[in-house]
Amino acid sequence: MNDMLAVIVPSLGWALLDFVWQGLLIGCLAAMVLGLLRGARPQLRYAVGCAALLLCAALPLAGTVQRVLDAQAVTTMLPLAAIGMPAMPGDAPMLAAQVATWEPVLQQRLPLLMFFWSCGAGLLALRLMLGLAWVRRRSQPGRYAHNAAWQARVDRLALRFGVARKVALGLVDDLPSPVTAGWWRPVILVPASLVSGMPPDLLEALLAHEMAHIKRFDYLVNLIQSAIEIVLFYHPAVWWLSHRVRIEREQIADDLAASMLGEPRRLALALSELDQFQFSTPQLAHGAHGGNLMSRIKRLVRPDTEPLNWKMALPILGLSAACAAFYANAQTAPLPLAKTARVDSAPAIPPVPPVPPAPPATPALPAASMDVPVPPVPPMPPMPPRPPVTITKGAGEMSYALVQGAERKGMLSGDSRDFDDIDAAKHTVKGDFLWFRQGGKAYVVQDPALIARVTDAYAPLKRLGERMDVHGKEMEKHGKVVEQLGRDMERTVGANRPDDAETQRITGLIGALASQQGRLQRDIVLLERQIDDASGAARAQLSGKRDQLNVKLGDIERQLDQQHAQLERQHSKLADARAPMDAIGKQMKEAGKPMDALGKQMNVLGREMDQQAKAAERVMREVLRDAVARGLARPVRGDRAG
Repeated sequence: MNDMLAVIVPSLGWALLDFVWQGLLIGCLAAMVLGLLRGARPQLRYAVGCAALLLCAALPLAGTVQRVLDAQAVTTMLPLAAIGMPAMPGDAPMLAAQVATWEPVLQQRLPLLMFFWSCGAGLLALRLMLGLAWVRRRSQPGRYAHNAAWQARVDRLALRFGVARKVALGLVDDLPSPVTAGWWRPVILVPASLVSGMPPDLLEALLAHEMAHIKRFDYLVNLIQSAIEIVLFYHPAVWWLSHRVRIEREQIADDLAASMLGEPRRLALALSELDQFQFSTPQLAHGAHGGNLMSRIKRLVRPDTEPLNWKMALPILGLSAACAAFYANAQTAPLPLAKTARVDSAPAIPPVPPVPPAPPATPALPAASMDVPVPPVPPMPPMPPRPPVTITKGAGEMSYALVQGAERKGMLSGDSRDFDDIDAAKHTVKGDFLWFRQGGKAYVVQDPALIARVTDAYAPLKRLGERMDVHGKEMEKHGKVVEQLGRDMERTVGANRPDDAETQRITGLIGALASQQGRLQRDIVLLERQIDDASGAARAQLSGKRDQLNVKLGDIERQLDQQHAQLERQHSKLADARAPMDAIGKQMKEAGKPMDALGKQMNVLGREMDQQAKAAERVMREVLRDAVARGLARPVRGDRAG
């Protein structure tokens, strides 16, 4: 039992943590669908809300079951860290490394998170139980007064709604509005003050609303809804969905009641009269006061389509933000400067290479495992990509380049179609210059002060790029060490792999011998009983058979001892094979630590480079505007439309 709980509780914890992003996604999608269905019937919106709530409940349950099954499967196979996993393309290595960094932290705090979740769920469950006890107590016969005239009206309403169950009516003194309790034997509790103070036709409209809830089994659905709220209380999307479901449920009951009465305004007047009795405390039992009374009254009197408002944009923005966050986390590095490229084969500032995940220490082999798979060789960090071949500016945007130095190298931000014009300017313009295109015309600036200003603006970016190059070379060096250790691991596994066929043969033989042993023991027990009942020659004959079976049983037991000894030797070989692999695994883990540290430093540098690039671009544009204003920009060949 304790072992099972040790598997179920962490599995539930991880499933609840996964639901943080799953619930956000469901909530955003449901909000968009409900917004698109704002002009549809409330039954359709109610179905969407209920489906979203059920999906919210199903995902953590499915996640828990999946993790429990996976945990049970692990007991009969090697842990995942020792299994060769397929290479993941693109951003997957970096994503795996990021997951590996926060997953242990959450794993350590998982018991505390489960404790807080248990406290919250327990308090809400206690609240639900107290509410159910109150409903049960108030709906028992003898706890409310009967009224024969109004009971007859309720019976007629039940017939009109097609409700076959007996619906009781009770008058109470301490309720502010009618409520329905129970679903199998429902009871409508009505405040006595309403019977004496509200016109009978309006009170009948409220009772029709309650009868609509009974017809749809809303009390039972509300209990399921409350249970989902208890389990997933920590997620605001669940509470929002539940609130929307309750709103749509009240509108459906209003529509059914108004349709049955044939007078929507009559129900609206009844709700208006009830408005003075409304109170804000949530209830398990359904009442006519549910939802926003004023909006329900307005809808009954003037059923206009709900207008589209700015709130519809919130779920779209939420989905966009979630996708952007996931995309940012999945990136292998900060993006290279999209607006900056070198011409004339100038070295480009390399982006941050992905950090390969640190290989975990090889875990101990479970007793039932008979195979030693080859651990995967950690991938080499990719080399920094070459500068983009094509860069295109939008219409009306400015392209520019800084060309300086003896090698006449340049930094371009703009359209790659400008390369030829910049090369032509290099042959006609002597010395350092700024080249730019504006309004389809090309210009050069050779003012030393302006060029020095631009050079100073790009100097910090250049220094950061040099530091990034150093870190990239260090990362490559450590990656080669990890790669070599991976090859060593592969050779070690090949040299020390035990004979799996022999192990399987021994295991099968032990199973067959054990089966024979069991059959012989049962036969001996049966002979013992027959011997007790026999006498004379028959007894002697049965005793002889028993002795023969005992001889066979002893022979089988000796064979079992021999096979168990051979199996232990196979296990010993397996343990010996693990020792060098464990040693190499530890070396790989240590070799991965500096790579992790370098990756963090390169991420920081990448963010700094992005900031410096934006600042340098602002300076460049200010300089070019200044040059145009002061008449320091000289036209050159290279005019082009747009």
